[in-house]
Amino acid sequence: MRNRIHVLTFAACVAAAVVVGGCAGVHSKIAVVNIVTIEQNWPLFQNYANQLQASFAAIEASKMSNAEKRQQLAQLQGQSKRWQDEVTGDLRATVTTIAKARSYQLVVTREGVAYGGDDITTDVEKAMSISTASPSPGP
Repeated sequence: MRNRIHVLTFAACVAAAVVVGGCAGVHSKIAVVNIVTIEQNWPLFQNYANQLQASFAAIEASKMSNAEKRQQLAQLQGQSKRWQDEVTGDLRATVTTIAKARSYQLVVTREGVAYGGDDITTDVEKAMSISTASPSPGP
């Protein structure tokens, strides 16, 4: 009986070693990107967001007629869509390049994932020349 326990223990240890050793060189096929972090660190995105916010506030505060305000807001909405398409396209192209180079089958946003996946946010920021340094506090 004692011999049988040793054999079973040995077999369990070998099985565990094979499983752990076999997985050591394998990386996840899923990557995640933290979009909020990228938005906070990306000067181009921040510039567009600030310009849109300032333009919206200026239109709302202006003394022009409601019809003129609607026209200005429609133009601002068009500009917002063009900028959104630009930053989304740049980000998507960078993520796609990194995902293909590292053989990821799926890339999702960190905001939509509770846990798991390889976080490639820093790699995306580096590829897009986005500084991850904290901005200095304002006056």
